[in-house]
Amino acid sequence: MSFNFLRGPTNQHLELSRLLWAGSVVAGIVLAGAHLWLDHAFSIIEFGTGMALLMAGGGGATAIKDTASARVAAGAGAGTGAGQ
Repeated sequence: MSFNFLRGPTNQHLELSRLLWAGSVVAGIVLAGAHLWLDHAFSIIEFGTGMALLMAGGGGATAIKDTASARVAAGAGAGTGAGQ
């Protein structure tokens, strides 16, 4: 099994936001299974909605970081804008 989807654009290190995404998916599956086993009420819809909101914010932050990292790597970093 390849864990490259947990790495950033440079493929050199694991990214926390991607690890948290994978952990939330596993947590949702485990919680649903545990609540079924224990006969407790568990709403995967409510859990999924909350996690989706958290992941949307984290995904947006990761996209901003990846875009900024790519610009810096391409030489279009700070100090090259139109107002400089």
